[in-house]
Amino acid sequence: MKFLTQKLVDFSMIMPYIIEDTKEFIVRATEKKITDALSRAVCGGWDRRFLESILQQLAKRGALSVKQKETLGKVLARCTEEDQLKHESWSIDYEREYESAAQILAHYHSRQPYHREMAKDILAGRVPERNRFLRMHSNKYSKKVLREATRPLRFKDGDYIVPRAAFDSYKDCEIRSDMSWIRQDKLIKNFQKKGGFVIGVCPEIYSAAKGAKRYTLLPIGEVVPIIVEERFLKAGKQKLA
Repeated sequence: MKFLTQKLVDFSMIMPYIIEDTKEFIVRATEKKITDALSRAVCGGWDRRFLESILQQLAKRGALSVKQKETLGKVLARCTEEDQLKHESWSIDYEREYESAAQILAHYHSRQPYHREMAKDILAGRVPERNRFLRMHSNKYSKKVLREATRPLRFKDGDYIVPRAAFDSYKDCEIRSDMSWIRQDKLIKNFQKKGGFVIGVCPEIYSAAKGAKRYTLLPIGEVVPIIVEERFLKAGKQKLA
């Protein structure tokens, strides 16, 4: 009996070390699964950001919440070797049939909340996950953007343009030059008063609306261009000298 009691005491002393070693083993195994998933191109967008954040948390705290474990399991299940093989096959179809449209959509969705992470991946040259991309490609906003992108231009370089009544000087005008608010205000008011000339067309579409093509304009008497969407512009009537 004394022998058994001694054995139980000895075991209770080493039990914390066994538990600690088990936890360490689980953490290392989890880290290995995550790094394996991150090594695959199929892991992109939100999934990749999530796995990277989980790796950082494991390094700092060595533990995850129940919710994080559940989400981790779902993400890892989407980034297996089998998924990678499917992704490689999809890459061929994507580059042949969808890449040009994807670039157009990525510029739009990078400014929207829902598909922003995938849009960033596309703009960085990565092939998006097939099912998520096709859902983005087929939604009603994407269809409007693609339709607008392929529509013929209403204005051409050299056309004299004035703003429509609906033009909002603070919301509907983009200036890519670093200048004071007072200078910007003067520039826009000058355009509202005198109009300007088309000097270029921006390839990006930022609005899922009719007339969303973006024109680079040079207001009369100015040296700094502005960018305005087509729906806020109309052809001006030039006065004969």
